[in-house]
Amino acid sequence: MIKWFLTGLWEFKLVLVHFIQQHVTLRYRRTALGFMWTLVNPLLTMAITSVVFSLMMRMPVKSFAVFLFAGLIPWTLFSGCVIQGGGGILENESLIKKIYIPRQIFVISRCCGLLVDALLSFACLFILALLLGAQMTIALITIPLAFLLVFLFAVGMALAMSVLTVYARDAQHIVSIALQAGYYLTPIIYPLEIIPEKYHWIVATNPLYYFIDLFRAPIYSGEFPSLHSYSVAAMCAVGSLLIGMYIFRRFDREVIFRL
Repeated sequence: MIKWFLTGLWEFKLVLVHFIQQHVTLRYRRTALGFMWTLVNPLLTMAITSVVFSLMMRMPVKSFAVFLFAGLIPWTLFSGCVIQGGGGILENESLIKKIYIPRQIFVISRCCGLLVDALLSFACLFILALLLGAQMTIALITIPLAFLLVFLFAVGMALAMSVLTVYARDAQHIVSIALQAGYYLTPIIYPLEIIPEKYHWIVATNPLYYFIDLFRAPIYSGEFPSLHSYSVAAMCAVGSLLIGMYIFRRFDREVIFRL
């Protein structure tokens, strides 16, 4: 299964690279701000949410903008991969019917394009976060590993989602609603401490809590993430990727008849 998956990507690597470049460069083509929209969107989200929660709701966080930034980066990458990567097969329906290209390329290229966006916006916004109170510590060397783990987790979900949307077109809308609920149920815009302790077990069952901790601990607290967070995140990332690849492989030949 893994060999089949990777072989398809390797044999069509030029097509994969072309699609990634296309996703990165054409998204904001002919717009006035171009790539700057990648920064403007999270920047406005951070600014508005920071004003509402830190000034109006008096959220007990010392630097809310940095706290929010550390939570939004992994969430934006994850939700983008699930929605956009999960729609990779349907969006390329006409091309898939005309020529043979390993279908995983349509999902992986979209997810890789979002990863490039996330890395570029992280680099630019982190400079702003430093001015707002983010800590420049040695713990920041763990950020690349955090990106890798959340990306693998998101890719696995996107692969499964891409098959599901072919069989049930309503799935895109249902998952979009579920992600909106997940945004508020995951401690992204609030600290875990404001939740009554008796409900902490609910948060502990949410895998995204651990992925966010991999970013929040080094960026906001200036500390290395806990081994527990690493363990849970690694298991979820590997499990999600394997399950996603299995589902994709299982239905790969049947998907074409459902398009």
